[in-house]
Amino acid sequence: MRRHNNASNRSTLSAVAQKAGVSVSTASLVLTGKARERRISEEVHLRVEAAARELDYSPNLLVRSMQRGSTNVIAFFNTFRYRQSDDLYMDRLSTAIENAAGKRGYDILVHCNFNRGPEETYRAINGGRADGLLMFAPLHDDPLVPLLEGSRLPIVLVNGRRNSLNLSTVKDDMSLGMSIVAQKLLDGGHRRIGILCDASGESRDAEGRSALLRQLLADGGIEVPDGLCLPVRDHDRATTAAAIDHMIAHSKPPTAIFCWHDLVGYQALEYCEHAGIAVPDRLAVMGYDGMHWPFDTRHRLSSVKVDLDDLATASVDLLDEMIRNSDQGVCHRLIPVEYYPGTTLNV
Repeated sequence: MRRHNNASNRSTLSAVAQKAGVSVSTASLVLTGKARERRISEEVHLRVEAAARELDYSPNLLVRSMQRGSTNVIAFFNTFRYRQSDDLYMDRLSTAIENAAGKRGYDILVHCNFNRGPEETYRAINGGRADGLLMFAPLHDDPLVPLLEGSRLPIVLVNGRRNSLNLSTVKDDMSLGMSIVAQKLLDGGHRRIGILCDASGESRDAEGRSALLRQLLADGGIEVPDGLCLPVRDHDRATTAAAIDHMIAHSKPPTAIFCWHDLVGYQALEYCEHAGIAVPDRLAVMGYDGMHWPFDTRHRLSSVKVDLDDLATASVDLLDEMIRNSDQGVCHRLIPVEYYPGTTLNV
């Protein structure tokens, strides 16, 4: 039975060379694909390859990476520092990043040990195992950001709302997205509008989207009172139900609500379905992300669609440019968004 190699018992290049009856340098040339350019005979070539197979030899990629100065690996760090088992958004984004990186010839190293402190995490990220870093959605005060700003590692913040002088960013065009939301609500004749925002304090986008919408509506002469801007929690149907009940009972109940992202939107739709609240006739609902979450509702949420494939591709492409060109300056790129009509908003 073949034994599984580990750091202490893996076969060495010296062992391959000895078994093949050649020098270590000759074995190295064969196994790095340089045999023919160095005019090593076919017989020696085959002998070395046979010895490598028999000994289950694989080159030490860490050493090889140090020799050539690159790993062909991109690191990914999720600044939420946890991952829900049913997080559709992160599932889709991770898949998109894997596909984009693979097309560029990179593997992905996912940092998921969140028990480390900032300094130790920084050392793990900046320790030479990857050529660059995709850092997902850091908050303004994330303790890793100042450390990374001082490093030489190529870094792209994916949907980081903080524009750093030293770190490049790729993010969806939130200003365009919220302009679409405001315009669609106004075009639908809505003048009493509620907002379901984030109750956790951990959201990267909820506060910005809510504030932008209130400002855009105010510019159109529509005020969203504080009593109709209510916090809810992701994956918590009870807080969403309570918020909708509160809005419906308001002295001037809204005819439409904006949900800061689609997970909350589908929570709202499911509750409306069960409570007999007609959507969109009695209450129109609009979200953000363009993602269909599996909730018990017949509707597809009207939303602003962010193409995660485009977001991932632009992020990987920019990071690849920075890896290949050390003189690449800091860049900030916006991903266009578009309206997804759904069935929850009459326009």
